[in-house]
Order: sequence, then C-alpha cells, then structure tokens
Amino acid sequence: MTLVADKSILLVEDEAILALYEKNQLEQGGYKVTHVSCGENAIQLVIKEENPFDLIFMDIDLGKGLDGTETATHILNHKEIPIVFLSSHTEREIVKKTESITSYGYVVKNSGFTVLDASIKMAFKLFEANELTKSKKEHLETVLHSIGDGVIATDKYGKVIRINPVAEKLTGWTHDDGVGLTINEVFNIINVKTRLKVENPVDIVLKTNAVVALANHTVLIAKDGAEYQISDSGSPIKDLNGETKGVVLVFRDITAEYNVQSQIAKQANMLNNVLDAVIGTDFTQKINYWNKAAEKIFFWKSEEVIGKNILKVLKTNYSNFSEQEIIEKVNLEGSFIGEAIQEAKDGSLRNIEINLVLLNDEFELPSGYIFVARDISDRLKALKQIKESEAKLTQIIESAMDAIISIDKSKKIILFNGAAEKMFGYESNDIIGKPLDQLIPESFRNQHDKHIDQFGKTGVSRRAMGALGEISGLRSNKEEFPIEASISQISVNGETLFTVILRDVSVRTMSESKIQKLLHEKENILKEIHHRVKNNMSSLFTLLTLQAKSQENHSVQHILYEAAGRIKSMIVLYDKLYHSETDNSVSIQNYFPSICSEIVSIFPKNVDVSLNILEEPIELNAKLLSSLGIILNELITNSMKHAFIEIQNPEIRLNISKHKNILSLEYSDNGIGIPETISFQNTPGFGLQLIGMLTEQIEGKIRIDRTNYPKVILDLKV
Repeated sequence: MTLVADKSILLVEDEAILALYEKNQLEQGGYKVTHVSCGENAIQLVIKEENPFDLIFMDIDLGKGLDGTETATHILNHKEIPIVFLSSHTEREIVKKTESITSYGYVVKNSGFTVLDASIKMAFKLFEANELTKSKKEHLETVLHSIGDGVIATDKYGKVIRINPVAEKLTGWTHDDGVGLTINEVFNIINVKTRLKVENPVDIVLKTNAVVALANHTVLIAKDGAEYQISDSGSPIKDLNGETKGVVLVFRDITAEYNVQSQIAKQANMLNNVLDAVIGTDFTQKINYWNKAAEKIFFWKSEEVIGKNILKVLKTNYSNFSEQEIIEKVNLEGSFIGEAIQEAKDGSLRNIEINLVLLNDEFELPSGYIFVARDISDRLKALKQIKESEAKLTQIIESAMDAIISIDKSKKIILFNGAAEKMFGYESNDIIGKPLDQLIPESFRNQHDKHIDQFGKTGVSRRAMGALGEISGLRSNKEEFPIEASISQISVNGETLFTVILRDVSVRTMSESKIQKLLHEKENILKEIHHRVKNNMSSLFTLLTLQAKSQENHSVQHILYEAAGRIKSMIVLYDKLYHSETDNSVSIQNYFPSICSEIVSIFPKNVDVSLNILEEPIELNAKLLSSLGIILNELITNSMKHAFIEIQNPEIRLNISKHKNILSLEYSDNGIGIPETISFQNTPGFGLQLIGMLTEQIEGKIRIDRTNYPKVILDLKV
C-alpha cells in the first residue's frame, strides 16, 4: 500500500464523540489528523498555515456559527485545498449543494473507514480506494466462519437430552438445568421482523423425519432475554432400524455476521449515492460490485456486468500504457491514478479520471481490485473553453491600438503587447522582467511610483483614460513623448497586479495646438467682421437720424425715426454679442435696459424708462433677441409718436417675469392709452402688423390687456 504518513488531515466536526471516532479511524489509517469543532477555528488554522494540511474533512452541519459549506467557501477563497464533506444526509439536493463548492467528495457519516479512506484517496487522485472495506469484509467473514456451533439433542418426544457448552452460552440454559425440558422451553426462537414465534425445527423433523433448516431472520431469545441471530439445521437421529429416536439441532450465532451483512448492505446503499463510479472485481478482474454512478456513467446495469471481466466490459484507452501494463503496475505498486478514455455501452466515449487500487486480504495477499472513476468530460470541455478564451484574449491584447503593459507588485513588467513594442521601441522578450522605470523619464519616476502606490492603497479597481493626467514616456532611443494612461489592478492568488493602457498623444497634442491657433485666428476675424457690421449699421443709423432731423414733414420724420430705431435694436444686439462670453446668446438683464434707453434717446422728447426685470439670469439666443428687440422698438416708437401728446412727465414701463418655463414681457406707458378699436388682429398700421408676425415667428402669444390700465403682454416659452 502507498504510505500516507506524510498526509495531514484537518477534521472539522462539532460532535465530540463522533469526531474522536473519526479521528481515531484516520490516525489508525496512518494519517496525521488535527480536529477542530467549528468553522471559524478551521479558517484560522488554514490561514495561519503553521501546519499545512493536505485535506479537510468537513461536516456540513456544524451547529452554531458557520456551517460546513460556508466554512469551505471561506477556506477556498483563501487557499485551494481538497475538501471532502461529511453529512448524515443523503438527499440529492444536499449533495448538489456541495457540488457548487467543491467536487472532491461527499461522504455520509458512519460510512466506515473504507469510504473515508476511499474519499481521501480520491482527493489525492483516488489513491487506494476502498482497500480497507474489502480487507475488513474478508477478515470478518473468516472470523464468523470460525465460531463453534451450538448443539442440542432431544428424544423422540422433543425432550432435551444434551446441551453442549456453546449451546449453553447461547441459550442461557446449563446442561443440567435444560435436560428433561421440552425443546421449545430451551430453544425459544422468533422471527426478527414480525416478532412472532417460529415453529421449532425439532418439531418439524419429528413430523417429517427429514433434515430441515431454519428460515432467515430467526432470533434466539436466551434465558436472560438476550437475543441472537442464528442459523441452524435439524436432523433426525435414527436407530439401526431406521426409526427416529430423536433429533440433533445444530445452530450457530450469526449475530455478528448478520450485522456485518446489514452494514455492508447499508454501505453499498451509501456508495450508490456517491457521484463517482465505484466498481469492485476479484483478482481475475471479474466484476463483483457496480454502483449506481457506474450505471449512469457507462449505461451498463449492474445485473448486466456482474461476473464479467471488466477489461471486456469497459474498453479503456490509456495515453501511455496498455491495459495489461496498468494491471502489472497496480500489482507492483498497489495503485494507479491517471486519465483515460473509456467506451460506454452505447459506444460513446467518456473522459475518465481513474483510481485503480489493489485489495489485499487479512494475510496481505491480493484478492481483487477497486476501480473508482470520475467523468471529467465536462471539466475538460470547460478547460478547452478557458484555453480558447485565453487565446482570444491574447489576440485582442496583441491587436489593440493602445499599448498594454502589466507589472507585478515589484513594478517589473510581465506583459508587453505589440502596440507597446511599437510605441517604446523594445521587443517584448527584451523588456519582460525589467522594471517599469525603464519606460519613464528619470524626472518623473519618483512621482510615477507614488501614483501607483497610492492607487494600490485605494482599493479602486480602475481609473479611466486621462485620469492620471498627461504624463511622459521614454522610448528606447531616449526620446520623451506625451502619453495618456489608464490604470487598473487585480488580485491573483493574493498578489496585486497592475495593468496600464497607454496612448501616444504626440500627434494629438500638435493637432490641438494648431486647432487652438486656428480658433484664435477665427475669433479675431469674427470680431473684425462684427466690428465692421456694427460700424456699417451705426453709419446707417446716423444717416437716418440726421435725415429725420432735417425733415419738416412730421410723418416722414417719424418714418425715418422708426427705421433708425429698428437698426438701433440690431446695433445694440450686435454690441452685446460682441462682448458676450458665449457664442450666440445674451442675457435679457444685459440687453433690454440698453435697447430701451438707446431707442428712447433717438426721439427728441425726454421720456423716463422704468424697468422691472427678474433677477434670475436668463440667456436667450441672438435670433430670438433680434425679434424681441424689433418688437420692443415698435412698441416704444408707437409710444413716442402717439402716447405723450400734452403729457407731463412721460414714462415707459417694462416688466419682465417668469413662471415655470413661460417668460412674460409686460409693456405700458402713462400716455393717452390705446384706442379700443386697435388690436393686433385688426390694425392698419405696419408696426403692429410687424409685431404680430414676429410674435408668430418666435411662437409667442401677444395681447392687449386694458384691465386697470392699457398694457401689451407677450408670453414666450423659454
């Protein structure tokens, strides 16, 4: 057998007696066993790693605190170690619960050391599975067959005439006390299941004059009430003439054997609940045990294969050995662990992880084999998918336009993609293992190291491109160049790895500089154009104003002033746009006071302007303000022309308010008022028509409100 003295096991079991029993069993099997009673202590022991363990036996139900599956999850997050679960439950859902955590094994409590040992060996690549089960069974059978039989003799009337020592011990009746009593008084037997009295074999022999045997499940109740499972037979005692003179009853105590057989049946039932195929053979490779998992994996029913040669039932293809070489290897070394391809009943192939163990009897002579198989087809498929994913990831990294560089905790390069090679001028093979500082200008190295150290302490997984600001790189030819970087960190097996993605922004920096220069030139040109347009409109305004002043005809004079006012509203808007920090908008707080005072100043009459504009700054675009400026010009011009005839202290009032998204402009004066016949829907004048069209153009609503005093109200969505 393979030595296991160097294997250390952590037993996590909260039931002290059961733990002591399991610990003793494992230590008797040659393992070094450490016991803890709760999951928290198990986690601490594993994390300390003062005494590293090779395997953990984990009870699923640990009482208070963490249960077995939670404890296993904590441990596996810290360290990869085979964990075999222990439980008194065999329900499928409980077994499946453990499968999502680890697949090293699931053992039902009180399964016996053979199952414990087999589970351990399976976790160690399935070494020497179920060896002890076979050995114990054979040894127990030998012991049971060596027990002496009890003998009771009766006369032809069924009276006891002799009891041997073994019969005395089993029945509780001494020879002297039993002689003369009827056989039913001394030999009291019942059926173990029904607890009903069984007909005595002596009575049957006396009736039939033939040899009879007891039925199964017969219990002997001794004088003191003790019960024994027995098997017996009764034979007639005949004289020389062939007449029956009595009966000899031979029986033996098979209580131990009966219990063993029950236990074996129970263990066999437990093995039927494990997920691995367990197959037993004799030394000639003939199958004598085939569990349910074997049926599920290979599609052969137990009754179809029992007694057949396993090499013929399961066609096995080992990668480096023939089947005969494997048998010879197991006979020599005691076990074999490896992978193979096996053919199921329907011809389909299975990728199997195999543990083949030689079984010895109590005399250490080979008596058979235990074959434990685990279907790893899904695992190999998953590994293939992982490798394919890794290959795709490598291709993606290599095809990336940005440089991708990974470093370990000592800041040495462990990944350097093709874009990084082009950017820095180094071959990947030459730079792997070198410090990252080799790619950073000397003046920036200390600052860069601090950036990485601080980032590692934050616990943040990543920072986006440009989050580190613009930094510099150093090519192999010592040329410094500007780069933009993003950084991320991950933990692999407890070690922090950093990955940076770098982008050469040399060309972009030059382009941005050129763009800024062009934008500056464009801005100067636009300012010049604005200036010239404003000057041209100012010239037109001046000409119209001078022309108006020189006219004696008041009608012509008013027409010229109206035209000058309209141009003045545009001049004010251009001036505000010219000085505005935004591209194409002006605040109403800045525009309306200026346009009101400028238009009023065109006319010779002095008029006060009263403005009430909300404090909240509101920016409007130039197109909208242009229309509002002309509308306001028309309203002011009408007031200046018609409202203040013989009015002392004339005044124009403009109130601007906002409710939700509606901006309201209320215009009024203290003049003679607006005639009842005048409205925006019915007006002969060009000014009011223009106001109506402009209002419609800007999707506003305008009306004349004569409540309290005449006023024009314009509502506009902003």
